[in-house]
Amino acid sequence: MPTITAPCQHALYAAVDSAATARGMTVPALIRSCLTLVGPEALTHLPDPGSPEPVDVSHRTVTLKNGGTRRVRVVPKLRVRHATPLDAATVRKAAWVAATIGGDDGAHLITAGELNAVESEMSRCRLRLEQLTAALETLAFRPLRQPIRKPWQATYVLGFTHEWGLDTQTVNSRFRTLAPIFHPDTGLLSSAERMSQLLEARNFLLQHLRS
Repeated sequence: MPTITAPCQHALYAAVDSAATARGMTVPALIRSCLTLVGPEALTHLPDPGSPEPVDVSHRTVTLKNGGTRRVRVVPKLRVRHATPLDAATVRKAAWVAATIGGDDGAHLITAGELNAVESEMSRCRLRLEQLTAALETLAFRPLRQPIRKPWQATYVLGFTHEWGLDTQTVNSRFRTLAPIFHPDTGLLSSAERMSQLLEARNFLLQHLRS
């Protein structure tokens, strides 16, 4: 069974070493277990954690048999024995998966059934969002073609039937409800024109209520 050596970044080695220690295993045993459980093919589309960067490389002085010394380059390396040949990127991917699976904020394995359930729920949510967007578009006010000069124009934009009984709190509350819907950057029905008229309508009504 050949041994594959994969140079890696220090952060990756430290993470998988910590995970192996927590499980009472060696680093090679943990990586081999991950490869057995997940399989190299499943790692194909994962990003490579990366080869060592200059900051990951260190040097140390070793003593030779003749009494002399030599400065050698030290690079973090992952080693694992596997029945089939693997490239360094696959070993690094397996180490990353092994280090993160089961962690408090890491990756978790799920079954195909669980994945299908998640995808089905996402599809349902997308459909509901499309329906909600269509309903909001139907109910949303049509932008006025002229500046707001009368109370009925402002109440129309803000969705009130008339101005009677309104106060500043009610007007501001309605504005805060509608603004996130029409916000040009983040709104569900993003519209700079509608957002501008909302501001204009609110300011007009507030000024009208004070007069």
